[in-house]
Amino acid sequence: MGSGGKIPDDAPLLLSLGRLHHAKAFDTLIKVVAKMSGVYLWIAGEGPLREELEDLIQKLNVQDRVILLGWRSDRAALFQASDICVFPSRYEPFGTVFVQAWAQETPLVTTASDGPRQFVRHEDDCLLVDIDHEEQMRAAIDRLIKDKDLSEKLVRNGKERYLNEFTKEKTLEAYKAYFQDMRKAQDLET
Repeated sequence: MGSGGKIPDDAPLLLSLGRLHHAKAFDTLIKVVAKMSGVYLWIAGEGPLREELEDLIQKLNVQDRVILLGWRSDRAALFQASDICVFPSRYEPFGTVFVQAWAQETPLVTTASDGPRQFVRHEDDCLLVDIDHEEQMRAAIDRLIKDKDLSEKLVRNGKERYLNEFTKEKTLEAYKAYFQDMRKAQDLET
């Protein structure tokens, strides 16, 4: 979808990833980008709403700036090419996108959906906005475009959170500790 034309060097590039489904709120993000002059958006993923999102992109006349990339296996390269990751979900039980943004050192804007809200820290490792709140999302994106110091702070703190809490090793350590605690509790009951 879209022309896939060259993005100007000075143009902000947003990245969003996920299944093209109502829960992911890509429609909200597309509407936000449509109101932002010179901002480009890549959405990586496939799903049942592809045709509906393509229609919205056409209706808003942003096919030159909003590109549905389809399913991609080169997520790291997409993060590295982008300036900001936006995770606009309405519903998200956990969502690995915010962790991937931290790991790839990409500033993050996310919504207060259940999963991310329990982990992220507003103004510390992301900018957190209300679900489907277009103006808040637009303001957060615009803020990160303009405030490089804030972007760098979010990246630095997000990377630290990733290294301390979400690497494979840290995850395995947490599971091991959890199972050891369960076993101790069982031993006390017997």
